[in-house]
Amino acid sequence: MVFFAVLMQDFEKVISHYLQQDDYNGALLILRKQSDVELYYKFSPLLMQYIPKETVTAWIAKSAELEPMKLIPALVQYDHDKYREQGNEAITYLEFCVEKLTNKEMAIHNYLLSLYAILRPDRLMQYLDIQGTDPDEICYDLKYALRLCMEHDRKKACVHIYSLMGLYEEAVDLALDVDVELAKTQAEKPEDTDDELKKKLWLRIARHVVEKEKDVKRAMEFLHECDLLKIEDILPFFPDFVTIDHFKDAIITSLQEYNSHIETLKEEMDEATGSAEEIRKEIQSFRNKYSTVKANDKCAACNYPLMTRGFYLFPCQHKFHSDCLIEEVIPNLTTTKKNRVVDLQRKLAEHESSKLQQQQSNDLSSLNIPKHLDIKAELDDLVASECLYCGDFMIRCVDKPFIDEEEEDQSHSSWN
Repeated sequence: MVFFAVLMQDFEKVISHYLQQDDYNGALLILRKQSDVELYYKFSPLLMQYIPKETVTAWIAKSAELEPMKLIPALVQYDHDKYREQGNEAITYLEFCVEKLTNKEMAIHNYLLSLYAILRPDRLMQYLDIQGTDPDEICYDLKYALRLCMEHDRKKACVHIYSLMGLYEEAVDLALDVDVELAKTQAEKPEDTDDELKKKLWLRIARHVVEKEKDVKRAMEFLHECDLLKIEDILPFFPDFVTIDHFKDAIITSLQEYNSHIETLKEEMDEATGSAEEIRKEIQSFRNKYSTVKANDKCAACNYPLMTRGFYLFPCQHKFHSDCLIEEVIPNLTTTKKNRVVDLQRKLAEHESSKLQQQQSNDLSSLNIPKHLDIKAELDDLVASECLYCGDFMIRCVDKPFIDEEEEDQSHSSWN
């Protein structure tokens, strides 16, 4: 019957026959000779229980055609003490998938991690380190890994995973149960900008060392290891009757630092006072400063006589008609400022119109002069805070073409 099944290439029956006879090596031999990968998925769970090493060797030889995900049912076991060899061979195959086939599937990595946690804790941290610290690049599920490692009391691995999840306080607390040096490493992992969190983590370590390990001297060494800690931060953790000899040097150093800081503040205050005095002098000099406008002076923008209408005169002696300056500045303002300038111009126009009507009726009692001055001052701040030709505006326009694309096209067409 077996001979006939072989002739008919009914390998499923042949393999089933060998398995019924408990001839697992014979079944595996037939399995390797045939080409249907589905038979691998069907019979591997049973073969893995009895000849795990040979089965894994067959998988690796057939790795180009087999899908590791479909072999997971053959890898899963529920009694690792009884089937320890099976678990070790499962690790061998999964490592082959991860290292040689560069498999990134989460289920593969999760199961490999679980086997490490249960059977090979010596390789667990090595695997976690290889996976890196970028949560987006890690192939295993962080929450699953944390739950698994906590279940099997793999504290170092838990610390590592807490850190990857950004749970630095939990990482430090757990690391203190393992090793203070590990906790110090975790305390340095938050971003450099988060000094408050770093200080909080270091204080947890200092408190543990003082209260649990009763090592005052070691706690004082933290002042040199972390610049964020001061003697006054860790003093509350000390026992009431601790001798001052343990932290006398730290107190002296702290007082010296405070004195140095006070001297620095005094110097800064003196500099600020001097700067304020200089500013007051400049303001006073500007109050007495004046410029002369000649009758033949012209607007720097339109080149028409300056005296014909309202104008701005800058300290650099550039002069602009008010409307010319506004027209030049507006295209370079933000949308919000443009709208505000238009609104202020409208209000000024309304005020001038109202003023003219009241002058004609000889009733100036309702004219709001202060409000008019406020509007004018705000408009001046928006359009005349700096000279059009000498200020930052000109620097920002250094890469602006002399003529825009539309004008250039018109010029080209006029030449033809």
